[in-house]
Amino acid sequence: MDNSLDYHKVKRYLQAKADAYSKVDTFLGFNEQELHIELNKKCGPEGVLMVLFKYEGQLNGNNQRTLAGRVIHFAILKDVKKDDFDMESQVIGECENIGFSIVSRIYYDSRREDSEWLYKNFDQNTVEFNEIRLKSSRGLVGMEFSFTLKTPQPLTLNIDDWSDLDE
Repeated sequence: MDNSLDYHKVKRYLQAKADAYSKVDTFLGFNEQELHIELNKKCGPEGVLMVLFKYEGQLNGNNQRTLAGRVIHFAILKDVKKDDFDMESQVIGECENIGFSIVSRIYYDSRREDSEWLYKNFDQNTVEFNEIRLKSSRGLVGMEFSFTLKTPQPLTLNIDDWSDLDE
């Protein structure tokens, strides 16, 4: 079982969940600045968007074992006409429900032994969420979610990679 984790694996996993979920139309793995550029184009993505916003972490451990707490931020977003406040409220609620479905799927997968790096590493107590309104010509609103995965992160050194170290 491969328990190692990195940004690319998380992005691939979330892309696969977005592709498999009937209520998400498009997955974007851009950072926030790239997302704004993409969404301000005339022909941006349509429908419900799932966006990987941020990936950050912190090491924690001792001489025996090191864990990396990786905080994953994603958002569920949808277009709303400017100044349609009733619709905005409704869409934020829809995005919240879709986001919780995705969090539920992550929780489900984390209890499956064949989930490799996700197995037993998701804690629903780390989930946070808040409404979001992106400044773009498209009027995107929705809900942002974050959660922490704690996975082993061995601090082993490959001496062959370093020209200034001897064996």
